[in-house]
Amino acid sequence: MATGSGARPLRADAVRNRRSVIEAARDAFALHGVTASLDDVARAAGVGPGTLYRHFPSRDDLILAVITEGLADLHRLGVELLDETDPLKAVSRWLEAFIEQCSMYDGLAQALARTPVHESDTCRLSLDAGTALIRRAAEAGALRADIDADDVRHLAAAIAWVGGQLPPDPDRRTRLLRMMLDGLRPR
Repeated sequence: MATGSGARPLRADAVRNRRSVIEAARDAFALHGVTASLDDVARAAGVGPGTLYRHFPSRDDLILAVITEGLADLHRLGVELLDETDPLKAVSRWLEAFIEQCSMYDGLAQALARTPVHESDTCRLSLDAGTALIRRAAEAGALRADIDADDVRHLAAAIAWVGGQLPPDPDRRTRLLRMMLDGLRPR
């Protein structure tokens, strides 16, 4: 059962309202990006703004609720890829999935780069999985030893952002990721 900020379980109507807000936000983010009007989200969910803010005190809280499943998938993928024999291939696959997640909604790459978003357990677990893969690749000599995992993720988020700003090109993100990884290899 879902819970709010306290330890008590939410009432059934509160659970429904929360679910409705998340679904309405998902639709609004798909159409207008993560800067969509929260008043419009509340209206589409059939609740008042107060109900929305009671469940999601900030925009970042709502964004995280909408993308939590994708972040959990990123974490699972990272854990699975630790068994991949080629550490560079593992990092590349995880970064592709990270870029895809960051590209899900307009403005999401910027939101994921903000510190408050990283305070979520789900987000932290997904980023930790990527960090483990990046460190493993560096220790294996597949990436430069002096790289910082946060910098690598910021570069990947930038690829997601650039991909959304330019005219559509289905191969752009893949090309940019390949160039980035080539630049991170030992010389």
